[in-house]
Amino acid sequence: MKTLISKYWLVLMALVSVTLFTACSSDDDDAVTPVFPQVQTFGGAAGTEFDFTFDANESWSLSSDKIWCKLVQGEKADAFVLNGTAGKQTIKVKITADDASKDMSVAQLFLNMGGQKVAIAEVKRSAAGYKLQVFDAAGNDITETGITVGYNVYTKFTVKSNYRFAVTNTPAWVDLEGGFLVGTPNKDAVGGVSFKENQGVSAKYAIAKDGNYTITFTSEDGKAAVTVPVIYNGMTTSTMDVTYPTSSQWAVWNVSLDGKVFTQNGSSLTGGDTNDFTFYNFVPFKLNTLNDEYQLVVFESKENGLFEDTSGAVKLKGEKGDVKLTIEPLSNGSREFLVYALPQSVYANFENGLDEMLENDFTSVKSDYDRYFLMDVVQKEANSSADDQSAAPTILKMNYLPVECKKDKSMYGSVISEVFGYNGDEIYVAQSEVGSSLTVNPNIKDWDPTTMMDTGYLTVMDSYGNDVYAEPSMDTNNNWVFFVKVPAATPIFMVFEDNGTPVKVLVVESPGEGMSKKHTSIRKIRK
Repeated sequence: MKTLISKYWLVLMALVSVTLFTACSSDDDDAVTPVFPQVQTFGGAAGTEFDFTFDANESWSLSSDKIWCKLVQGEKADAFVLNGTAGKQTIKVKITADDASKDMSVAQLFLNMGGQKVAIAEVKRSAAGYKLQVFDAAGNDITETGITVGYNVYTKFTVKSNYRFAVTNTPAWVDLEGGFLVGTPNKDAVGGVSFKENQGVSAKYAIAKDGNYTITFTSEDGKAAVTVPVIYNGMTTSTMDVTYPTSSQWAVWNVSLDGKVFTQNGSSLTGGDTNDFTFYNFVPFKLNTLNDEYQLVVFESKENGLFEDTSGAVKLKGEKGDVKLTIEPLSNGSREFLVYALPQSVYANFENGLDEMLENDFTSVKSDYDRYFLMDVVQKEANSSADDQSAAPTILKMNYLPVECKKDKSMYGSVISEVFGYNGDEIYVAQSEVGSSLTVNPNIKDWDPTTMMDTGYLTVMDSYGNDVYAEPSMDTNNNWVFFVKVPAATPIFMVFEDNGTPVKVLVVESPGEGMSKKHTSIRKIRK
């Protein structure tokens, strides 16, 4: 009997062990590492309420460590601890007069997730008697609702305060008019704010109040601080900023019948001359407009006027404004397109279709739409074959910003001949800052480096004769490209080879490099 009981006991313990192990393993597999938001700072006088937004990736609790700093969510008012589940949270924080002080008081909000407790906000209460309010141009109190940041214009606001203050903190993307703002007691102080580019956020997208961006107004004696939200509604709906592949917006382009070779033909719609550039398969553009919402508009130019093209021959491919313009093949003959990219809001306002863009008996586009123009392209049989190497390399800085490249052997022809043994005229010169990252497509037809691993396909050298690394890759159109970082010793020489024989050379200079420096560099590489 004891043996039987022992056997049952062993079986039972084994089952319990397996269950516990499985449960523990499952818990470990499902465990979520808590991710805490960055610390935010808020401030105001007693009676101030503000919204605090944060993201939680699991169940959470939020607590205040001061009696005068209270939390509100839904029906829960004047709480010191709130709880919730994963997701984006918006909590109202109330600054009360409890335990009032003649100095600034500071409270912290602590977030507890996954057994960890981290301070995620600091709340500053101004000393009793200190008061500051902010008003918009219409006289509305926006201290709690927020200052709206303008696009290409300073949005004005007025500060009324009973103490001497200065703006002590602004988000990096907010440009404070004049660079600073100070105020004196009981005297209006007028300021302005505008969007500042290249500060980690894009002008294309709106920034709501729940972004937790603020401007801080601090008293001279350090006893008061008021944080006012800043919001941004995005670019104006009619704005379209275009980065062109070359310096000439009005260049005329020729494209081959197969749609694979685009050549800026040296003429301009404005009557001037342009440089020759060649792109294979597509022409890159960067479009900046509100929320990346734009409409491609294409007119076909015929003898009797301009007509909306509905064939879909012209396409813009890409995301977030980084687009590639392509054209479908044409079996024979020729055709000409005028290509525009309109903000969606502009396009939606047409009541009578695209004819509203035209004038002069539908033979030309109104100048009002010049800012949306991309290119004039003529598709026809090329007069010369693209079988040779005569095409400028395509260069992108940071993999999106086009860099101009000019054919020019006058400056570097002799050194390239002496050092690299190349005596042809396929020498191209571009400029880019030291340290910049370039993506280079040599644009050599039917060129495949994988067949030249032993014989040689590329030599890259700086002005001191040092080798420069260029990482090979393939773009989305299966073209060979090379990633290279511009070194300090410029110019650099990229010598493209066909089984060890140079066929094309790209020289990259630093902007503003003068003749003397060029000659000095040449002497260096000759050594």
